[in-house]
Amino acid sequence: MRWRTIVTAVAGLSVLGAAARAADAPPCPQTGAALQVTLVPAPGAGPSTVRIQGALDQASCTDRAGHLDGHYSRRLTCQPGMPETCRFAFTRLQPGSWTNRIIVTDGEANGQHQGRTQLLLDRRAGDQTLSWPLYRSVQTVASLDDNGDCDRCLRAALVDANAGRKPALVQFAPQLAGSIILSAPLPPLAAGDVTIDGFDADGIGATRTIDANGLDASALKLVSARNQVLGLRVANVGGDSDVLLIEGASANDNRLEALEVTGRTLQVCGADELGCLIDGVCYEPTPQHPQGVCGDDGIAVRTDAGTAGPNLIRSCLVTGARDKGIKISDGGVAIVEHSMVTGNADGGMQATLGGKLTARENVSADNHGTNSANGLAVNGAAVNSTDPGTLDTQGNLSLGNALRGISVRSLSIASLHDDFVCGNGIADRGNGFGVAVLDATGGSALATATGLAVVHNVDGGVLVSDTSRASFAPGDALGANAFAFNGPAKPASPMNFRNLTALPIDAAGNAWEHCGPYGPCDLTAIRSFDVFAASAQGTVMLTPALPTRSHSRAQITAIEPPFAAAGDLVRIYGSGFNAIDGAGESCDTVAAANTCQPLRGNCVVIDHSPAEVVAVTPTMLVVRAPFTCVEPVSLRVRTRWAHGSARADFCRLAPDASGTP
Repeated sequence: MRWRTIVTAVAGLSVLGAAARAADAPPCPQTGAALQVTLVPAPGAGPSTVRIQGALDQASCTDRAGHLDGHYSRRLTCQPGMPETCRFAFTRLQPGSWTNRIIVTDGEANGQHQGRTQLLLDRRAGDQTLSWPLYRSVQTVASLDDNGDCDRCLRAALVDANAGRKPALVQFAPQLAGSIILSAPLPPLAAGDVTIDGFDADGIGATRTIDANGLDASALKLVSARNQVLGLRVANVGGDSDVLLIEGASANDNRLEALEVTGRTLQVCGADELGCLIDGVCYEPTPQHPQGVCGDDGIAVRTDAGTAGPNLIRSCLVTGARDKGIKISDGGVAIVEHSMVTGNADGGMQATLGGKLTARENVSADNHGTNSANGLAVNGAAVNSTDPGTLDTQGNLSLGNALRGISVRSLSIASLHDDFVCGNGIADRGNGFGVAVLDATGGSALATATGLAVVHNVDGGVLVSDTSRASFAPGDALGANAFAFNGPAKPASPMNFRNLTALPIDAAGNAWEHCGPYGPCDLTAIRSFDVFAASAQGTVMLTPALPTRSHSRAQITAIEPPFAAAGDLVRIYGSGFNAIDGAGESCDTVAAANTCQPLRGNCVVIDHSPAEVVAVTPTMLVVRAPFTCVEPVSLRVRTRWAHGSARADFCRLAPDASGTP
């Protein structure tokens, strides 16, 4: 399926490459990029002597005059309390993808060495910054061994970092790469303020792996606050354990970034797909091992972790988990953003048992399973509690999951915004709805939604049932959702929107498949072919409905990210986008339904280059950047029937465009 190619456009990866090839690149502006590098001393630290340096990896423009620099280097003696000694500005750097490095040669952080990649733009887009935190203790992993008394291994480094001065850094020797195969569970991060930096010297992630070796214990566990785990690959947990676990009321404000988290269920098997294939053998649950040997969730945040400060999961790839890719449960709190959650055995992301999940601009695609294989889900309160699970979303793509795109169930609350929900469900299995709001275990659910597109889902679009409640035009505002092309080809009754409750649902200001091609919407057709209400009391309020082919110009309110490399996903937020014509004949044909020549659906042009459209809602377009940004350009959006285009600046820095490793 086409959505599977999106995997490489998330978490810093790109289908077309991280930067345009120099041979095809435009000429560089002669102003060049400006970068201010700042050192951030740790509280209580003394002076540090630091070498900061950078090198151009891939140019995004051609320096024909040869006036721009492809490297920088500077030695600083950073004196805490004297900020001017801890920063330096470099100018006339060539725009492109750079590797930045820090080496500390004297002070408490002696031996600290780190690398990060960064896309630099011409300074007409704004001056860029990079901040390097300094540490009070540094542990270097120089061996992949993991026996009980290993020297300079990860196990020893974690023990020393927990005991050492804070903040502490655990880093890897520059040339060390490969897998650490665990002989026993690692010590948890229990003291707080520890950073594990898995990026290599070139700023590349996933070159170092913590392999749990099938043990029934998490590969890495965080039970304290303000820890960071960066750039690692974490894999192969067995039994009933999560691959990476954040647990307990003390585990707050932790950050997981640019991780590859892989479970053991790369291929499910057995009765109801409850087993996993390992080395060609199908392992299924048994009375002795009721949870099987395959592991559990990919990333889990649970038992009140994050209540004093949400834990952040950013730019991660989570796949192959035995249960959910990411689960927030038992009062845990987390923000997940810019991540890819795919190929997990029983669903993508879930808040359950009073967990609170904020999901922003993720892709949850092609997750397997039977009873809970949803792209995004929220499901109920904790045991003996009425504190609901909550789900807040913005700009997610939920694609081709085995059950529902978004599930809101049983003592839970969801606030949904600008999500593209397409192609969920499996034929002949049932319950493959785009969005479902329903009761379970004696409790009802509540959902509000604005800016969603619910299209091409196998069994239906929206389902609200039992005593649960929903509004698709919350707060007396227009809903700006789109519902089209859901359910079987010849349904017995309308399948785009089904209200099976005895309660009315407000769905004013939305776009519908059967609105009609011209002028005001045909409300009779919508009621006949789009909407089913199970009772006279359970009405669906439609007026007004958004015209499918509006002549009004679209509006742009924000672009995220504000600059990008070729192939990266870019979200354009606004209003007036054509989500019905732009939905195509299936999820796989969205790009073909949105072209500039001929003009179809929604046309997006960045500078003079058409951008491939991969998702459309009435309030969001998701496109692939057609080239790597160099300097500010114009981005234009035009819908097929509109008079005029919406315009906004692109390839410009956001106000807080700082880089912090």
